[in-house]
Amino acid sequence: MTITILSPQSKWIQAYVQESMKQEAEKLGFDPWGDIFQDEYERKCLECEQKSLENPNIDWEYEYINLHGSGAYLPDDYKF
Repeated sequence: MTITILSPQSKWIQAYVQESMKQEAEKLGFDPWGDIFQDEYERKCLECEQKSLENPNIDWEYEYINLHGSGAYLPDDYKF
């Protein structure tokens, strides 16, 4: 998966989108990273980037941690 870094929050946006899609797919019983989800992942990342441009106060790290649960973090070597 290759997504362009558009803003300082891009890594958190990508982590947030990955986790939200994973949770949605698991609820529905689908493979969260099958071929059909790549386009959706990229679309959702761009939507979140646009939201960041419209509202720079969104803290995507906070959003990710709320979605994932307490104690969530991205290790320094986390790969997207």
